Amino acid sequence: MTRHEMLKMLHNEEPVLRAEITALYSVLDHKLGLHGAEVPITFGMDEKALGSYLPPSYDNEEQFQFSLFFIGFCMNDQLSKADRINLYKHEYAHYMTRHITIPTEYDWQPGVHGSGWKYCCSLIGAIPADYYIEGQSIKKVDYDSVLKRPSVDHKQVQMLDTYRTQRAYKAMENSQVKYEVGDTVNHPKFGEGIIKEIEKQPASVRLHIAFGEEIKIIDQKWLVKTGYKKVAER
Repeated sequence: MTRHEMLKMLHNEEPVLRAEITALYSVLDHKLGLHGAEVPITFGMDEKALGSYLPPSYDNEEQFQFSLFFIGFCMNDQLSKADRINLYKHEYAHYMTRHITIPTEYDWQPGVHGSGWKYCCSLIGAIPADYYIEGQSIKKVDYDSVLKRPSVDHKQVQMLDTYRTQRAYKAMENSQVKYEVGDTVNHPKFGEGIIKEIEKQPASVRLHIAFGEEIKIIDQKWLVKTGYKKVAER
C-alpha cells in the first residue's frame, strides 16, 4: 500500500472515529451535565502526540484533536480499544478542568496534569498518567492515593513558597504595559499591525491590534516573548 492510499483510507475512517468519540462524550456529558460532545473533533497525522484538547483562544476555537496514526483502524500499531477509549477520556478530563469547579481539596498541585486534572480523571475512570503506556488502561487505579495531598517537609514548603513568589513576580511583570496605542508591531502570521487599544488585566495585558480591517486581541507577554518588537525599533 502506498502512503497516498494509506492516508486516503485513514481519512475515510474519520466519520466512524468521530462517531465513536462523540458517543462516549455524550454519555459523559449526561453524567456530568457538560457539553463535550458538541466540541469540534479534528484529526491529524501527528506521529508524536496521540491527542490533545485545545481550549478556546483568541485565534482558535475549542476543539479535540486526535492522530489517525495511532487510532486509525488500518494502522498496524493501532491502539487497542481499551487504550483508545482511555485516550478519549484523557482529553475529556482536560476539557472538564475548564468547565467544572475543582474542589479545594483536589486543587493542590498545579500543571496541565496536576491534581485538578487527576480529580477529573477519577470522575470518569480515566488513567491519571501524563503519557501513554501500552496496556495501562486495564490496570486498576487507586484514585484515593493519587489525589491525596502528600505531606511535605520544611524544605518542600520553602520550594513551594519560592514557586508562589516567582508566580507573583511573573504576574506583576506581565501586567506592566510595554507598548503604546499607535505602535506598529510585526506578527509572523498577520504581518504589520497597529495597536488600537490596550486592555490591562490583573496579571496580563491584552493588545487590540488592527491588521488591515481585522482586529486581533493578542496577549502582550506572547508578543514580548517571541521578540516581535515595535517596527520602529527594528
